[in-house]
Amino acid sequence: MTGIMGIRLVKEERRSAILKQPAFGCLRDVPSINITRGCMHSCVYCYARGFTDAPPKGEVYLYRNLAERLERELERKRRIPLWVSFSTASDAFQDMDEVLKVTYACMRVLLERGIGISFLTKGRIPDDFIGLFRRFPDRVKARIGIVSLNEEYKRLFEPYSATPFLRLRNIRRLVEAGVDVSVRVDPVIPGVTDSDGSFEHLVKGLRASGVREISISAIIMRPSIMRLFDELPRSIAWRIIKLYQGQPYQRVITSARTRLLPKALRMDIYGRFKAIARRYGLDTRVCGCKNPDLPWEFCSPWVDGGGLIERQALLF
Repeated sequence: MTGIMGIRLVKEERRSAILKQPAFGCLRDVPSINITRGCMHSCVYCYARGFTDAPPKGEVYLYRNLAERLERELERKRRIPLWVSFSTASDAFQDMDEVLKVTYACMRVLLERGIGISFLTKGRIPDDFIGLFRRFPDRVKARIGIVSLNEEYKRLFEPYSATPFLRLRNIRRLVEAGVDVSVRVDPVIPGVTDSDGSFEHLVKGLRASGVREISISAIIMRPSIMRLFDELPRSIAWRIIKLYQGQPYQRVITSARTRLLPKALRMDIYGRFKAIARRYGLDTRVCGCKNPDLPWEFCSPWVDGGGLIERQALLF
């Protein structure tokens, strides 16, 4: 079927295990769920769009039986996760009713069993989710992705995501519900979103919305992302790509074919952002997973790690 903004939503049954163990960084010990294969947001910097099983732009595959299979999977597990992470390769809050229905059902299954959830989203969080989270505020860790308040940036780089206004509204409502909320300013686009004026505009909006913690990283460049840049105006794409020319390929997260922005340029970006954020009383950490050549700064939502607990401990 074809839904909002011409996105073709295909429903399919999930037959493999639901809870997957990511193989990278701060999510290594926290099982994850992706509600869909593919994502309607179509961000041009999305590394997941380069996966071999990723559907083409404009197609999203929804696992419609996730909640039922998740319940059965949890019943069979001897060791129950303390936390489950959503949205490692898609977004749980894509603005399609069918997707949101499955997301809500899965999150409720976990929360009502005493299992905490975390998610990263650039989508709009509907009212019923806020009501659900209000019941379990200590079991929800929300991360909102927002790089700029500029609508033209969103149109070019994150075409079908929620507007900056709606993302700031997400933050305010989550904070009011008692949820632990942090923001990922990731990826900063050099020459596009890294001016002091852009940073200050964003930080002021975040501070007014109730944010206290921010993580930041510049865009990483992979061959698949370079191909996605064909969706941008050529002048903008070339201005960004040329900054990575001559940089060595290295392993970043799970890819050995990644180029980083030159270290000096990244340090300048992060230093300027931190100085601005500090003036507004906000703590900023650099994403260690995406900046392996810089001193490690832990930006994960986990304080004590994800971990597992024995079924007996959960029941009693």
